[in-house]
Amino acid sequence: MALETRTDGARSIQSATSSDKQPPPPKVVKPASLARRLLFPQLPADSDLPPLLISPSVTPELNDELYNFVATALRAYVHPWWTKITRYDKEFLPAITRVVTNIVQVLEARLTETDLSPLVFRDIPMLVSTHYTDYRNAQAKLQTSYASGGAATLPQLFHQLQPHMAVSADGKVDEAYIRQALDDVLRTCLPPADYEPETERYIVREILVDVVQGGIVPKVTQPWFIHRTILTLLGLEKRKQSELSSYIQYLSSSSVEGAVLNYISSQILRQKA
Repeated sequence: MALETRTDGARSIQSATSSDKQPPPPKVVKPASLARRLLFPQLPADSDLPPLLISPSVTPELNDELYNFVATALRAYVHPWWTKITRYDKEFLPAITRVVTNIVQVLEARLTETDLSPLVFRDIPMLVSTHYTDYRNAQAKLQTSYASGGAATLPQLFHQLQPHMAVSADGKVDEAYIRQALDDVLRTCLPPADYEPETERYIVREILVDVVQGGIVPKVTQPWFIHRTILTLLGLEKRKQSELSSYIQYLSSSSVEGAVLNYISSQILRQKA
């Protein structure tokens, strides 16, 4: 009888002790980002993305932004036609990501080892000065005999003073020139095992051509973007910076072009901070 009483008491103590324990809080599972879903589908959910840039000073936020940009570009230019060929393959986009990672890391290593001061303090000011002088000369020739009796436009006159094989008289950039330039970049940055397969190289090259030709060049060469970049580098009040941010968000859509502009703007603001 005493044994049964002791057993019941032990059970009551054990039950009271177990009732005092609080259940562990549920783990908050963050939604998988676009880069994790498309570029690293086999990566565990609790692990970080592999570094895209090899510099130790690179922040994780910059690494995530670059991966999101790559994922947005692949979703815009590869995913639409690749899903029509096969809907269940998840290895193609990670393979392209591996090639793009090699390109980015090689370019990063070259940029960190290169002295950019001659470019910034000598070449760019000289190009801007020459551009300004030729623009004023072309503007002065309007409605004169130099303008074919006034028929030639200002872009045509400027193109006569500064002809370039990649730019037409109406300001359009030749796609074949960009394609050849990017092919030379791939030849320099990629190892032979990735550059020699033509199919792999052509796909990566055409993705870069679409991004550069269709998104970056038309927006970066716009006067409002150049003006905004200059004002950001000079420094503005917080109110004006917020107004410019709203303006760039209005002009930029949720496409690859908008991602490029937002990324460039964020990097400029981060350097100012």
